[in-house]
Amino acid sequence: MSKSKRTQKRYKKQWRSQTRLDAFGFANDITLVVRWVSVFDSKPTVTLIFCPQSATKAKSESTCATVEAQPQSPARVTIPRVRSASVLSTGSSSWSTDCEDHACADVAPVAAESARVVEHEFECLSDAEAWEEELEMTTNGGSDGIRGWVDLRNQIRADLKRKGRTQSLNQINQLLILSNFATLRLQGVSRTEASLQIAKQWRDGDATYFARRIRMLAHHYEVFEQLPQEKRGGAQNARSLLNDKAIQSHCRLWLSNLPTGQVTPRTLQQAMHTVILPELGIIPKHPISERTARRWLIRLGWRCTIIRKGVYMDGHEREDVVKYRMEVFLPAMKEFEKHMVHFEGPDLHWVEPNLTVGKRKVKAYFHDECCFHANDNANSAWLRPNERILRKKGRGHLIHVSDFITSEDGRLVLQDKSGNVEDAQRIIYPGVNGDGWWTHENLMEQVKSAITIHEKVNREECQALFIFDNSSAHASLPPDALQAFDMNKGDGGKQCKQCDTTIPQSNPDSSKRGHVQKMTTVDGKPRGLQSVLEERGFDVHGLRAKCAPVCPFESTGCCMAWLLSQQDDFCNQISMLEQLIKDSGHECIFLPKFHCELNPIEMYWGWCKYRYRQATKVNFAAAKEAVLDVLDSCPLEVICRFINRSYRFMSAYRLGLSGRAAEWAVHKQKQHRQVSQHAMMSIEAVLDN
Repeated sequence: MSKSKRTQKRYKKQWRSQTRLDAFGFANDITLVVRWVSVFDSKPTVTLIFCPQSATKAKSESTCATVEAQPQSPARVTIPRVRSASVLSTGSSSWSTDCEDHACADVAPVAAESARVVEHEFECLSDAEAWEEELEMTTNGGSDGIRGWVDLRNQIRADLKRKGRTQSLNQINQLLILSNFATLRLQGVSRTEASLQIAKQWRDGDATYFARRIRMLAHHYEVFEQLPQEKRGGAQNARSLLNDKAIQSHCRLWLSNLPTGQVTPRTLQQAMHTVILPELGIIPKHPISERTARRWLIRLGWRCTIIRKGVYMDGHEREDVVKYRMEVFLPAMKEFEKHMVHFEGPDLHWVEPNLTVGKRKVKAYFHDECCFHANDNANSAWLRPNERILRKKGRGHLIHVSDFITSEDGRLVLQDKSGNVEDAQRIIYPGVNGDGWWTHENLMEQVKSAITIHEKVNREECQALFIFDNSSAHASLPPDALQAFDMNKGDGGKQCKQCDTTIPQSNPDSSKRGHVQKMTTVDGKPRGLQSVLEERGFDVHGLRAKCAPVCPFESTGCCMAWLLSQQDDFCNQISMLEQLIKDSGHECIFLPKFHCELNPIEMYWGWCKYRYRQATKVNFAAAKEAVLDVLDSCPLEVICRFINRSYRFMSAYRLGLSGRAAEWAVHKQKQHRQVSQHAMMSIEAVLDN
């Protein structure tokens, strides 16, 4: 047969289970008459003639001889298009075998061989796929309504573009093959030649069978204008318990009630056996495995994710935080940005500010602190099979770094002509046998050094804007600051002396406004709450000094300390850090709480830590050198991009975005300093839908 060895082997395996015809009661009274038409005929036929069992052997010969004249007496089965007929021919253009010219004994060898041919053809038909049989039944009626390959190719390309991410790899390969087939057909290549060319590109060796499959696939797409239905794995998927809507809803509800990060395949597996299935009254035939629970988690929408640091949302949209962000920080930064140098576009083009008369250029310095550990290493490594890394359990000695960065110069460093370097960076090594922990006094000394370096680099032509995060250490007040809750009810006693103040213009008694108020008595003792409030015109008769343990959240004049603390001179005191900077002629501003994305030095720390973990550190001295190397290796261009990203977040918050929407808009507008109108329109389109 003109079949591959693999196909012949498959046929041989299938023939072993075939049943003989005598098992159906035909016994030995079966005569097979084969009539071969010309081998060049397009439709050769094989005719099977079954004689009745009641006929005798002599009588059967005459019966068989008159089969063609009396077609109604015997049973006749005709198989169209027996492809193996030409193989069995002896080379002559035509020959015939009839019972009229030969004895039945002479016909037996030919009949046996022909029976095998017919049996082979039945096997070929039974091996066909369901969609092939459907195709044959559909095309028997003609090719009316079938569109041309121009339209079909456009449809195929549209499916690849629109459904490429949702289709399986097998379906994508089928569409690619059909697209190539359509292109070759439109170029005038025949169906057979086109299928052979594609098959040779996809298969090695003899690709005749694969080419035939391509033609069948193309014919199916011509008729139905879609791919054959994928039935692989359908029986297994149909038996999944997760296909039950009740089980799906119970699983999602149970998983949603778990704390974030507590969902695992094992917890779902245990819940299925102890909670979910018993509540629904379902007893599975086999217990749910952990591997099945993992697949179910994926189907339900959970993914195993590597935890990374990002925008911190807990408290990010708190009412007081949003108020400070929208009413204090963003308006102030908008005014400062008008006097700053900008870096625009992918090439970070330098843009000078348009300064008005009497205004100086502003240079922003972002401050933060970071800790490096001596044993910080990369979380991944390339290893050979059965190879392990033995790492130290502890994180090692601590390296504390406090620094400033700016978009124009990078780190705040001054190097004179003689090569002397003056750096605002401060590095300490706190620990049991090392330096002490970082304190507010250390920060004050660093800021003094930073102001000195800035004035040496920029002279008086530029004003510095120091930006700090909103921490309690940065908001430390001087020892003699006005603290209402640190005061006693009466004068004297164990309380700190506080600085003199001026009664604010918001004081209820207008006659007292603008008067200087001494916070000590004539004999030098600190004054108490009662005398200070009475001097301001408050009636505190019968009012307690302080609430215990604290004042109520919605307090309205509950105690003397609360009344005095709400006065403007007590509320609007500036910290020692801010006082130091403003006394030097520069500006200071604090970031909103929980807004690390607005401080670009946080991104700078991440860039440095990633490279620090890759470095080899054999001891603590090597770790110190590695920290210095990575801190100095960050390019100025990278720092500029970090700062531009923070400004894009500020622009997004000004436009009313927050949370995920602001993060998406910032990611959409890469290489820009502000969020554009196009990004806002895209967000509005998504929200409208």
